[in-house]
Amino acid sequence: MWIGVCAPPSAAVSVPTVREADLRRVSVHADEIRLDLALPAAVPIATLIPPIADILAAEHGHPGGPTRYQLSCPGQTALDGSTTLAQRGIRDGAVLILTRSSTDIPPPQFDDTAEAVSSSLATAARPWTRHAARVTGALAALWLASVGAVLLTRQAVCDSDARPVGTSIAAVAGCIALTGATVAHRGFRDGTTAQSLGLLAIGFAAVAGLLAVPGGPAAPNALLAATAAAVTAVLVPRLTRCDTPLFTAVAGFALASAAAALAATLITVPVAAIGAMYVVVSLALIAASPPISILLAGLSPRLTDDESADTLPAKAIRANAWLTALIGAFSTTAACGAVAVAMCPAGGHRVVGVAFATLTGAVLLAQARSHRDMPKSVMLVANGTATLSAALVAAVVAFRPPIAWLGATTAMLTTAAFVVPVVQLSPVAHRGLGLLERLALAALVPLACWICGLYGTARGLNLP
Repeated sequence: MWIGVCAPPSAAVSVPTVREADLRRVSVHADEIRLDLALPAAVPIATLIPPIADILAAEHGHPGGPTRYQLSCPGQTALDGSTTLAQRGIRDGAVLILTRSSTDIPPPQFDDTAEAVSSSLATAARPWTRHAARVTGALAALWLASVGAVLLTRQAVCDSDARPVGTSIAAVAGCIALTGATVAHRGFRDGTTAQSLGLLAIGFAAVAGLLAVPGGPAAPNALLAATAAAVTAVLVPRLTRCDTPLFTAVAGFALASAAAALAATLITVPVAAIGAMYVVVSLALIAASPPISILLAGLSPRLTDDESADTLPAKAIRANAWLTALIGAFSTTAACGAVAVAMCPAGGHRVVGVAFATLTGAVLLAQARSHRDMPKSVMLVANGTATLSAALVAAVVAFRPPIAWLGATTAMLTTAAFVVPVVQLSPVAHRGLGLLERLALAALVPLACWICGLYGTARGLNLP
């Protein structure tokens, strides 16, 4: 048997063992690929298909694998594999279509029952890969390091003599983690390990900043901890060249936390008031994140002279990464502010604090439906769920409802978590949800003013 791609007459090679009458020069089409082949006319079609599939895979990258193929003429049924091209009346210049057969390949038959069971388990089981091992190890390392950092902080806070030692240990651990992240990504191209070590470096820098300030923990401790974390989060992608939205989001969250800690350090303001302002500003920044990301990525509605259309895809991807980081940072700050309002109400207004946290969580969950990118939606849903959970805990602690009410509320929230994601809403319902989201956003501003005590301050002013 002889099979080959047709060559032009100037490059034709004579094969004395194959007569011209024994070949059929045909065009074989597979998806968008076309092959001009000279196929033996007296060889069964089933024998010709594997070499054709090999040529497609080798020269055109056509996906192969354990698949049953079939040849057919356009608009006709598949050719019988036991017949030949001559028997089917295929002449020179014919067009053939190579497709995958709709008939599944029969499973292999085993004489040994143990071998059959082993083969079935091997097909159904998910293999343990090196990537899975690295991810599992990174998660375990993050958990163990977090537990160690918490215990180190507790020991240093409880024992003032151990505070300098704890600060030094945290600083050294952060430097080691930062060095390891740099080596992992630059030397071994291991992004998973680099990101994990980068997070550890940021965390240990925050612990070192928290313990470096005597006394506390108080607002000055939080200020230095947030500042150290922000600086480290900015340094990690520069040193490791692992530029991901994760570190940008962490840096944004740390900077916002540093601003809140600075306000608490300079002026005597209740925690709930700072949290309320935190929420309002964060939600406003979430709404402004798309134009901010476009500005940071350098996108423009009009191309300049030194800008070509070839750079637009890269800038669009960069803008999407900025948007993911900004939404992650600001949604987390909004959730933290709402939790502070729910747990530390100003002036004993428990109802206002719980209502404020509930509205914040509902707004974050509602904004998740406007994003089709999974990281953005997951961060909004996670922060919204955490905020609603804090509101539920604060309400139960403050009002001590009957056990039946608590069980019914838990059941309703759990059922809603299963049902809401799969409900198909009509366009009218979508518009209604958008209107409710805007009403909730509008209600947050007067509630924040109430929590901050602006109404009482205005009432005490002696205006003419």
